[in-house]
Amino acid sequence: MVNGWKSVSLLDCGELLQGLTYRPDNVKPYGLLVLRSSNIQDEKLVFDDCVFVDCNVDEKQYVKKGDIIICVRNGSSALIGKCALVDSDYKATFGAFMSVIRSENSDYIFQVFRSTIVQKQVRNNSNATINQITKNDFENIVIPYPSDASERHAIAGALTDVDGYITSLKKLIAKKKAIKQGAMQELLTGKRRLPGFDGEWISGEWQDILDGFTGGATPYRGKPEYFFGTIKWVSSGELNYNKIYDTIEHISEQAKADTFLTVHPIGTFLMAITGLEAAGTRGSCAILATEATTNQSCMAIYGTEKMDTSYLFHYYVLNGDNLALQYCQGTKQQSYTAKIVKSLPIFYPSDTREQMAISTILYDMDSEIEALTAKLDKAKLIKQGMMQELLTGRIRLSLTEVPAVVTAQPEVQVATISSAQKGHNQQFDDAVMIAGIVNAFFTDKYPLGRKKIQKLLYLLRRKQDKSTVAFKKKAAGPYADEVRYKGGEPIANSNRYITTMTTKGKGTTFTLGKNIGNALDYIERWGRQRDIQWLTDKFQYTSVDDLELLATVDMAICDLEEAGIPVSVASTKHLIATNKEWQAKLQKKTFADSKIAKAISDLQTLL
Repeated sequence: MVNGWKSVSLLDCGELLQGLTYRPDNVKPYGLLVLRSSNIQDEKLVFDDCVFVDCNVDEKQYVKKGDIIICVRNGSSALIGKCALVDSDYKATFGAFMSVIRSENSDYIFQVFRSTIVQKQVRNNSNATINQITKNDFENIVIPYPSDASERHAIAGALTDVDGYITSLKKLIAKKKAIKQGAMQELLTGKRRLPGFDGEWISGEWQDILDGFTGGATPYRGKPEYFFGTIKWVSSGELNYNKIYDTIEHISEQAKADTFLTVHPIGTFLMAITGLEAAGTRGSCAILATEATTNQSCMAIYGTEKMDTSYLFHYYVLNGDNLALQYCQGTKQQSYTAKIVKSLPIFYPSDTREQMAISTILYDMDSEIEALTAKLDKAKLIKQGMMQELLTGRIRLSLTEVPAVVTAQPEVQVATISSAQKGHNQQFDDAVMIAGIVNAFFTDKYPLGRKKIQKLLYLLRRKQDKSTVAFKKKAAGPYADEVRYKGGEPIANSNRYITTMTTKGKGTTFTLGKNIGNALDYIERWGRQRDIQWLTDKFQYTSVDDLELLATVDMAICDLEEAGIPVSVASTKHLIATNKEWQAKLQKKTFADSKIAKAISDLQTLL
């Protein structure tokens, strides 16, 4: 256990309260709300499914703000340990299958309880035959516990910040999905027409405007060699209202021939035709974004000059579930036949250009939702990593500094670039700016090294809002091998804007070259004197170590913002700690919590 931390029993940190047992005749249409496992969704309280009772309950059993409410008994083992932090005082109690932990440190305890540290203990300690957590199980749960309250508060605060961002992303995704659903209901029914289109809409059957209607097959599993090949083979489980770019399994040419399979072209519409009694399968469909074959549970349908399959895809996303319920056949297993699918109804614009215009709008909405979902998934992964680091003490937060959080980035001021600058590449630009840096920072007394040049060039590119993709996460911070070996530095050297000298044990130092005036002329013609002056004003007396801190923290901030993670000391340290090249930095005094916090604050005004 790290210094200042200890392992303690969970119940040493708070009081465990047992839930209310009530009879069926206590249940009323109104009265005292009883919170149950169904009232916990995604680690928050929801009130869609409420039970009220007419019972006398001790006031202590009312849930209070800061309580941690936990599902301790359920028919489903997956729900055991599900918890939520109560966000307000409610006139509510909790049922017998629930428990509450009440603690003065509930913000920290909640984060620990939902982590793998506790959840693994819950799985390992809970009764093997009955899905439950007993009081004895709670007594056996051990948690890591920082002795200093300010450190506990800082950890909980950092993780809560990320929780807030994740919650806002989820709400935004739900909002975007609702907007798309509304757009589908209007655009795919003709209630709303796109500008420039006034053609007829037609009610017809699929067979009037579509082609194909072919099923697939599964190659014989007894021949393993059939499933070692390059031909993509789609199973119905891969139809998830999506575009299919690749498949889980691939088959051989021999398997295709022996099973009489057809390779369908890009743009083929695929729909599930068996197992439609299950809500997860009913109405599922996809569009091929690659050539592929299918199994027997999929039907392949081709577009024609009358119908674009992208319109069919969105039409079926909207209506597929209802169509399956209305037209499928079978008793135990609901399924489609080709004959049934051909006779399915469809309402569509006669002009295929309108069909494609509608599809484009809906695909754009899908792309936005997919991008937000990817950002959400990345945020969740970062949150998991932060929990593993912060809740074990592998990353420590300052006991005196409040984590700095970036709420908004100031507008970046981009230097004006004259027409004289156009026509050369980034490498030559770097050569000129390196010369400008050497001219501004070189003195006989203090040698100017490559590390300082690299950090100043990185910060200059960021100030200019230029790409920093050449800079990689190296032990010395952001570092561009490209600039050193085949970019700005060798060009500046060969043009004699600068000279370099390498001394054993001291590395490479930079001095003025005999043609430095040529580089300064370029800077003047390009109107870039202000950029060099900005570097001089801000960093003339900044040490190399402090420049490394600023550049490293800035690159970390860029990664966090790209992932949509709130920028704080904790999230910055986590990102540094999880990079092999950078993790040793956290042992340096330069990267103390207070200095990282100051760097975050300084960068908001610098850049």
